[in-house]
Formats: sequence, C-alpha cells, structure tokens
Amino acid sequence: MKPRRLLPLFPLPNVLLLPETDLPLHVFEPRYQAMLADALAGERLIGIQLLNPAGPPDDAGRPAVFEVGCAGEVVEHESLEDGRSNILLRGTFRYRIAGERSTSTPYRVAEVVPLPMRPLAPSPGAPTRVELRHLLAKKVERLADSVGRSHSRSLPPELSDEGFVNEALTRLGLDAEEGYRVLVMDRLEERYDWALAHIEGVQKRLDFLAPFRRPEFDPRWN
Repeated sequence: MKPRRLLPLFPLPNVLLLPETDLPLHVFEPRYQAMLADALAGERLIGIQLLNPAGPPDDAGRPAVFEVGCAGEVVEHESLEDGRSNILLRGTFRYRIAGERSTSTPYRVAEVVPLPMRPLAPSPGAPTRVELRHLLAKKVERLADSVGRSHSRSLPPELSDEGFVNEALTRLGLDAEEGYRVLVMDRLEERYDWALAHIEGVQKRLDFLAPFRRPEFDPRWN
C-alpha cells in the first residue's frame, strides 16, 4: 500500500505547479494566511490544487477540484501589512487526493498519495535521455530567441530529467487545461514527447506570424 500523508490544500483557478519549478503567490485571504502560518510552523508544504469548474461542489459546499495536484515547499516568505504575505513555492512531488479530512482549520486538508514518475528508459531506436534533453534545450533556446527573450534561453543543467522538461513547459505559460494534461502524465517519455510537439507548434505559429509582427507584439512567454 502506497504511503499517504496530509496536506493543506490551496485551491486556485488557472494555476498549476510542477515539480522542480517555482510559483510566486500573494497570500491575503484570512483562511490562507492561517494555512501559511501552520505550514511555516510545520513541513512548509502546501498542496496547489486546480479548481474544476465543471465539477459539482462537495457535501460541504466547497468547490470541486481536480484529483491530482503538486506539493510546493515554501522556500521564500515575505510578511506584509495586515498579515498578507508574498511567498515562493518550489514544486516537490505530485500526488492524488485520496480523500479530504474534516478538520477545525478554516482551510481544506486532504489525505494524498504521492505519485511516482516513471523515468526515461532506454529503448531501441529511441532518443537517449541525453539526446532528449539536448533537443528540448535547443528548441527552448530557439523559441526564446524568436520572442526576444534571450535571457530566458538556457535551462538549468542541474535539474533532474523531470525538472528539465517541467521548467521548459512552465516558461511557456501553459493554460490550465494544457498544464493539467501535463501534470497527470506518469511517464516521463510521454511528457517529453508532448513538450517537444507543443514547443514545435508554438514555434511554427511564430514563424508564420513573423512577417506581420509589430515591434510591440509580445507572444506568450514567461
């Protein structure tokens, strides 16, 4: 049986977190100020959970969330006036919600099961992990040059294979549907294939629009 753990949930619309990527957040609601205080006094972990607009509320009237999320560690914390805070989360692990707990806290708490990622495996005729990383890095560099963001070209080489592809996709500013599609992928090979195809599609659109671009045109790029 897979080990389970308790996590406070931070349900958000259109916001996702992937392992080994960063997410800055402004915490201002009292219930989430309480959640942050408890997290800072404990493991410093918060579960970032995407709201499901098509799902029905639960029995307590709370909005529906998708079942897979990502735990983020509070790596930076800046206290502001009136209890508000700016924080920086670093994605640590994916999980699936096993069930929400009834607690006295003003924020939601869930029992979660961490989700392992199946690593890249050697396959006859398929690119090696080194070749995949190199190919992805080159596509990111070309895309960054195309949008005039040369300072965002290089992907940190110290990242794991999962972190490498996650960082590349995070820089694209994926929408919620795209991001969740990536988040639930359990095979790293599938995530690399999707990332390479997605970046190639963005590049083709930019190449097509290049003759018509105005100087102030700024395509989506974080």
